[in-house]
Amino acid sequence: MPTLKSQISDLVTQTKVDEALEVAKQCALVGCIEFDTPITLITAEWNHLKKTVLRGTLTFAEESTKRQDLIYRLISVAEEMEKAIAKMPQTSVQAAPKDVILFLGANPFENLALALDRELEVISHGLTQFGKRDAFDFRAKLHVTPTDLQRMLLEAQGFQPRFVHFAGNSVVDHPDYGTGVVFEDDNGQPRIVSGDVLAAIFRQFKSVECVFLNTCDSGPSALAIGKEVKYAIGMNDRVYDDVAIEFAVAFYEAIAGGNDVPFAFDFAKMRVRLGNAPHQASLPVLVANGQCNDPVYVPGASHIGDINPRIVR
Repeated sequence: MPTLKSQISDLVTQTKVDEALEVAKQCALVGCIEFDTPITLITAEWNHLKKTVLRGTLTFAEESTKRQDLIYRLISVAEEMEKAIAKMPQTSVQAAPKDVILFLGANPFENLALALDRELEVISHGLTQFGKRDAFDFRAKLHVTPTDLQRMLLEAQGFQPRFVHFAGNSVVDHPDYGTGVVFEDDNGQPRIVSGDVLAAIFRQFKSVECVFLNTCDSGPSALAIGKEVKYAIGMNDRVYDDVAIEFAVAFYEAIAGGNDVPFAFDFAKMRVRLGNAPHQASLPVLVANGQCNDPVYVPGASHIGDINPRIVR
């Protein structure tokens, strides 16, 4: 029987990198969950590379270097996973039910210092610290376009995603961009999608229980989405990057403990209150069955358009 590393290598040699990534993903979900995040990130980077190649913005040498780097990382992860599996008792290598999170990221603004891939890594690490990481299957795509969202939801129907998590930016009454969630277009430029349009998209996918817009000024968009999805979470003002991630870790930690979304939301707000920026605990808003008890937007200057990078989203 071929080893995992040789199986991955053979698929790569046959230029079947997508199949190789899926094989690695499935192996990670069966008893090696600590490898799920690196594989998920490699997959997201691979998909972005394919899109960039289609745009024609890379030279052949740049494309080749990036491709080889991703393949090397994939084979290295497969080798480490193979070692971990060999040390496990055979009875422990089995698939456990997991909540699927579609993790989406977009940041077309060069003057905003957001490391969206780090958000997934930090959330994953935080869940690992509390022994909760194996409750989740992350499926990630970065530099997301609105069409990517539609296609990702369609492809995800087979494993019934429960959460959609968006990391990036949102705007309200912006003079240039209006109101909505900031995606990217096919050229990496800002593409704003209103909450009403997103709500219409999510209406078709009944497995999605909660849409989590982990961005500044996303309250109004969450309110619109919450009319079609049981729960939607947003922020009613500008939120610090570390606070947004701290809130997300605590939220998913509570979900992994078997709690419902309202409990996890309150639990995560308390985590922020206990942290270094307790005043930001009032920013997260929960829309439940179309209703929200808190203000969904606190008027103020937009964080989009500042000259210098800011540690906000």
